[in-house]
Amino acid sequence: MVLDSEYPICEFDTGRDPLIRPADFLAKTLPEKCVITFFRRELEELVRENQLPVLDRLHSEVLDIPVYGYPLVSETIAVTMPFCTAPGAASTIEELHAMGCGRFLVCGGAGALRGELSLGEIVVPTAAVRDEGTSYHYLPPSREVECHPEALACLLSGLERMGLPFTTGKTWTTDAIYRETPDLIRRRRQEGCVTVEMEAAAFFAVSKYYDIPLAQLLYAGDDVSGEAWDARGWDRQKNVRANLIQTAIDLIRDF
Repeated sequence: MVLDSEYPICEFDTGRDPLIRPADFLAKTLPEKCVITFFRRELEELVRENQLPVLDRLHSEVLDIPVYGYPLVSETIAVTMPFCTAPGAASTIEELHAMGCGRFLVCGGAGALRGELSLGEIVVPTAAVRDEGTSYHYLPPSREVECHPEALACLLSGLERMGLPFTTGKTWTTDAIYRETPDLIRRRRQEGCVTVEMEAAAFFAVSKYYDIPLAQLLYAGDDVSGEAWDARGWDRQKNVRANLIQTAIDLIRDF
């Protein structure tokens, strides 16, 4: 049943019978646990150093993304990159889930909405403000979507056990990085957002729709909290990014 609305994005369909299902054309080739990272160069280095095999690939018209197998003591996990932005994030989880993955830990970067967030600081988003379009096709309209509670609790306890400092809070997911205006930044900060990025709301919405455990690790990158944008060299934090991938691999053992 389609819920009527003046605005198309709010016309949520409660039906669960889409015309296209990834399980109809994808085989179950992957392990249950999966780490997803946005850090291509650092992932490629991890693959070279550990000679990780390719288990399968995510396909698109633009590029194919390898899914690697990372051996742990008692199991192998999948490690891969997502397609970017909220639609890409949703499609990534849909397809990896159809291929066998059922538990996810995502690591990426985000803009800092609070100046006190230092470059490289770990942020765990507890909820995402839904300022994008994809999540509205998985959940009825609402202002926020929360992180999967089981996955969030597991992530937080794991970070505490490892002795790693971190910050928790809401994240602002937006489709338009070049429309992060001062007034919107101020409003999102007032409602509790500590970071801004482009995928978390979609990740959380798909996770909630299918009841798939999924949580996310972010690191504070560029600073958008002041009068002018401060890039802070956010995309050159090689060690921060490599460490975050390894942290995600270590944490997903207990997911």
